[in-house]
Parts: sequence; C-alpha cells; structure tokens
Amino acid sequence: MILLVAVALAILVALLRGGKMSDLATVRFRYGWVALLALLLQFGVVYLPPSSHDGFWGPRAWVLVGSYGMLVFVIIVNRRIPGVPIIGLGLIFNYAVIFANGGYMPVSPDALERAGLAHLATGDEVGARVAAAKDVLLHREQTALWVLSDIFSLPPPIRTVFSIGDVFLAVGAFWFFLGTMRPKKPCAEFGRDPSSKQVV
Repeated sequence: MILLVAVALAILVALLRGGKMSDLATVRFRYGWVALLALLLQFGVVYLPPSSHDGFWGPRAWVLVGSYGMLVFVIIVNRRIPGVPIIGLGLIFNYAVIFANGGYMPVSPDALERAGLAHLATGDEVGARVAAAKDVLLHREQTALWVLSDIFSLPPPIRTVFSIGDVFLAVGAFWFFLGTMRPKKPCAEFGRDPSSKQVV
C-alpha cells in the first residue's frame, strides 16, 4: 500500500516539475524479465487458494524466498539507476526477516488488529497465514529479527501493515521516478545573442 502511494505521489510531483512519462522509456533496466517473473511468483504465493502444505518452509515459502533472491539480483545489476540502491536495501531487509522466519513475513496479531485486518488471518494459532498477503501470525517473542517485520500499521480507512523494508522500498521508488522523470534543461546556446560569441 505505501509503495503504491509513493509511486503515485512521485509521478504526480515529477509531472508537475515538467517531467514526462515517456522519460521512463529511456531507462536502461537490465533483466527486467527476471523481476517480472519474480513478481508473478509472489503474486501466486499471495493469491492462490491456501494449501495444507503452506507451513514454514513449505513449497510456497521456498518460492517466496527464491523470488526475493531474483529481485536482489536484478537490483545489483541495475544499482546505478536513481533510487535502485535504496530499493535494494528495502528488499534485503525484507528478505532477511522472511528467511529468518520460515519463508514468510511475520506480523503480530496486535498489528493486524490496529490496522483493522484481523479478519484476514486464517486462524488464531502461531504460523497462521494472512489472506492476500505474505504474512504469517507470530508474536514478538517468537519472531527473529522482529524489528524488520511488519511492526507498523495504519488504521482504517487505509488498513495496512508494513515493515522498515517497505519504507525503504517506498522511498527508493519515489526517488526512482523523480530521478528518471526530470525536466530537461534548456540548451546553453538557446536564446543567446549570436553577436555575443567571441571570435578566437
């Protein structure tokens, strides 16, 4: 959610500053197909119907961890693009906490409750999946790298939980769009009086 808000806000600010959407086509983004495949895999993990094999380090957990590895690879090869290094930090933070907790992003029942999303939990037990999310229910004392998990929440009407890594992803995405949709600088010679040129 906060990533979508950051992208929309960045595009709006960039357009108001004179940038153009067509500027994005000039970005040389390598291995974009790998990133797209990784996102499709994550989409499958999140939205396919639940399975009895969805527990810690089940097949879907390995798919999720593998997809993050693919995204980290794409970030490394595109690290010179504006905003991408910040996105990379966010990915690494999320990757670390997911890997340390059985292949899913931990979220506490309290955080879900504050966000008004408690009804999305598929159960009350530890390790229960959260519908339409990469999260599983874990209490703070049961969570490795707790500070990197989904500890932040926004109440209704926004209704979302997010991590420090998600904040870095949002900041990086904001910087990416501002950096690539920059207004073009006028040519130095434009508007200059030809008679003012010096003869060598």
